[in-house]
Amino acid sequence: MAERKCFDSADQTPLEVRAAIGESRKAYPNDSCIPCGAVVHMGFFFDGFGRHRDCDEKTTSRYSNICRLWEAHRDNEDRRRERMANQFWYPFYYSGLGTELNKEATDGLIVSAMLKLGNEGVKAAGATAASVGKNVTGLNRLPFNPERAITDAVKKGFAEFSFRPVVQSFHDLVNSVKSAPSNIGRVLRLQRDNRWLRRGRAATRAMLYDAKKNVLSIGWGAAKSVFLNVVIDSVPWFRDNRAIARVLGTGVDDRLTAAMNQFEKAIEDVKLKMPKIQRIQVSIFGADRGCVLARALANELTRKYKHPSDTKLAFVDPKDPNHTAVPIEIKFLGLLDAVSSLMEENKVLGMVPVLGMLKQNYGDRDLSVPASVQRCVHFAAAHELRFYQRLDSLENTRGLQYLYPGTSEDITGGAPPGTLGARAELQRVVLRDMLNEAVSHGVVVDTMEDMAKWKPEVFQKFTLATPISDGNATYKIWELIGAYRQIVPYVARLNFVEHMQVFLRWIAVRYQSPAFRATVTSHFDGLAARHRELLKERRDAEAAYLALRSQRPPVDAVTLGKAYARWQNATMPEMLAGRDAGVEKARPFIGVWERIKEESEELMRRESRQSAQQKSAEYMRKVAQDGSLPWDAAPELSATMIEAMMMTPEQEALLQAWKMGVSGKHPLPPKVMALFDLLVHDTMLTSWHDHVLSSNLYFQTRAIDTFGRSDYVGEEEKRKRDEKHGERVKQMSDAMAPGSRLPARF
Repeated sequence: MAERKCFDSADQTPLEVRAAIGESRKAYPNDSCIPCGAVVHMGFFFDGFGRHRDCDEKTTSRYSNICRLWEAHRDNEDRRRERMANQFWYPFYYSGLGTELNKEATDGLIVSAMLKLGNEGVKAAGATAASVGKNVTGLNRLPFNPERAITDAVKKGFAEFSFRPVVQSFHDLVNSVKSAPSNIGRVLRLQRDNRWLRRGRAATRAMLYDAKKNVLSIGWGAAKSVFLNVVIDSVPWFRDNRAIARVLGTGVDDRLTAAMNQFEKAIEDVKLKMPKIQRIQVSIFGADRGCVLARALANELTRKYKHPSDTKLAFVDPKDPNHTAVPIEIKFLGLLDAVSSLMEENKVLGMVPVLGMLKQNYGDRDLSVPASVQRCVHFAAAHELRFYQRLDSLENTRGLQYLYPGTSEDITGGAPPGTLGARAELQRVVLRDMLNEAVSHGVVVDTMEDMAKWKPEVFQKFTLATPISDGNATYKIWELIGAYRQIVPYVARLNFVEHMQVFLRWIAVRYQSPAFRATVTSHFDGLAARHRELLKERRDAEAAYLALRSQRPPVDAVTLGKAYARWQNATMPEMLAGRDAGVEKARPFIGVWERIKEESEELMRRESRQSAQQKSAEYMRKVAQDGSLPWDAAPELSATMIEAMMMTPEQEALLQAWKMGVSGKHPLPPKVMALFDLLVHDTMLTSWHDHVLSSNLYFQTRAIDTFGRSDYVGEEEKRKRDEKHGERVKQMSDAMAPGSRLPARF
């Protein structure tokens, strides 16, 4: 490890992390023993939705935390390998869903024959889908035609605000198909293990299970699953389209296949240089919907390489006559704000053609954390309230979960500079904590000291030493985070209410500040500002043209023509901008501050009735005991209905925090106020459509899913069966092995 000279304390590796690094190295005393064989380290990095290492600007916040962690992982071009000849380092990066798969991952997918689709690419894909659908499900028809299938009734039925982004995504899909160039060339890859049939049969099994509850949906459901999971996911044009990936959930299979292929290719690469391998160490990182891929890879590695059970993994080279088992260790699984759904599960959508194709979630994947993972941590956003960013909690599987202040982009990184109304330095807090967690558990990512020495450019993407200035005040990020954690302890649980209470105390103060409220603009304000800008350009162009036209002596025709063209080119954009601003101004619209006022007042009205309602419910249950009610009375039902109208304990706690902030009693420390003022993103304030589409604003906590579930009892029983089976196989193998031959007699 590099020296710690002249290091700002904010960038020094904590002592407990340095101690953990030392303990981790002690556990593998033979790692430096070259005759003992190679030590292979592989890191898999799955980026968040819409993020791409090769497209995002590396010097801004747009460069995600997954990209930064990937850069911190050592690779085989590192100069340090010169003195560590038996160490092999492979960092593998995968661009986020909704982007074109990065080149090195794509190259890993080319494993078999290829079928090129020409001008009729979409038609050919549809024909192939019907063929595969017939083979797998017995269906001949795949009615995929968005324009025809969405009837007026369906459109009306899904005109509610909460579904508009979904419908708009389908409009984007239809428009992208219409605008596809006629000579487009696309590649359809057929994997050697016939992934089409495998996914299709899995979909059919799932549909047969659902048939017990919904018989009418079975035929369409099976065909839908085959079409989405098999065909669309195999055509790069569909698979990596952002609108399609968000709505249809495409791109997962090819990224997972690429990771498995690169895992095997890395082992082959090592064997070319050093035939003997001591062990293979794997670390996996994911952000946002990339966490689906991270967990899927952990489960796929466990399924394929369990030896004999899921707690012990090993790679056995089929070409090795000795069948040597090389241990595989999944040392670390790091998740950043895992999201596995588009919206809350809605069973009605499954019955509607085309809209039933919506990939509402990735619950069909195995999202549990397998027993083979030695350490799993999940860092999540405490103040994310967008309905389409539901947290996929690990509470029913393995892993420690910690909440951080901010929204999803404050955890994963990737927010465009300035778009969410705050600075982007907060993402580095999570980044550094994930770096320390990983390096503490044996992952070959560099410490800050090593980065400063070997990767100074990467070091700049991790540093927390740069102060933040706000007027005359200057802060260090760790000071602000430390002040926040004095109020909300940093603990391994999803304590959303505590975090939202602090947020409400802050927003209640800012709600009363005219200066702060003036900084939050409506959608109309943006359109009006744009119109004013274009109007000025049109008037300037018109004035310049008229001035040239009246000039004496007259100007030449070319100069006059250019001035006239400028005037005409400025006219139409100004007219359209004026139209848009006028429409938005006339639209019935409620601002975020008005919504906060209405919701807080409504909750206070409900609070005033809380005590009386509680007494009414208790009274109904009391009279049910004395037998004085008529025989057909339903006191328990009445009591339950009364309690349903009451505020939940969570709402009561949040309202009390709001009232505390409004009253000015017990104000938050200045550094906590500065944290929210300067660093915490708030999409409800800065994104007009997010607050319009939300059923309520701040008097709620983040919605969660729990797709990852571990059956500990079932796993233990299966583990025992696998170990017994492995022991029997070993005994049979030993019995069949030829015995040692006696020395010949002369």
